Amino acid sequence: MRNHRTIADAIFFLVGILGFTVESAAQLSLRDNHGETQDVSRYKGRIVVLNFWATWCVPCQHEMPLLQEMQKKYEDKGVVVLGASVDDEKTQPLIQPFAEKNKIPFPLLLGATTGQMQQLQLGEAIPATAFFDADGNLVARVLGELNKSDLQSRLEWMLGKHHGKAPPAFVNGFQRKPAPENGPSVFTH
Repeated sequence: MRNHRTIADAIFFLVGILGFTVESAAQLSLRDNHGETQDVSRYKGRIVVLNFWATWCVPCQHEMPLLQEMQKKYEDKGVVVLGASVDDEKTQPLIQPFAEKNKIPFPLLLGATTGQMQQLQLGEAIPATAFFDADGNLVARVLGELNKSDLQSRLEWMLGKHHGKAPPAFVNGFQRKPAPENGPSVFTH
């Protein structure tokens, strides 16, 4: 009986930390660049890579080719990439030309907000990416620009190809690396 209570406590603790439930994922609904409404819940049964970005964000522009590549590589395996743009009214008109110029093969969602990012525990800085499993559960978050090998390993793991250590559920690419402890001091003469 004690073990069951401990497991339940751990689940509630994790849900509290994530601040996110499957129900709130179902409520995430945005219009895409073709005017169609896209609900994250629409993709239940597929792995969803939800990337928050903007046309003016240079790191976001850098990771778009990577997201394109992963969409093409894993689409037949049940993975869908969604690009949720936080562009405001002034820069939203740049989204469609950006999509056409860069031949973006996945839906670009308009009107995403930092509030939605916070709901997913992604903070307010972009790029930021949320990963949902086939059941619609938020299983991982990456803050900052995606790395090809990490993204590919994460998708392979989510598809059931468990080789080596599981990818971390949270990666903060915005944290600065600590200064080396044995490095020279700027105050030495």
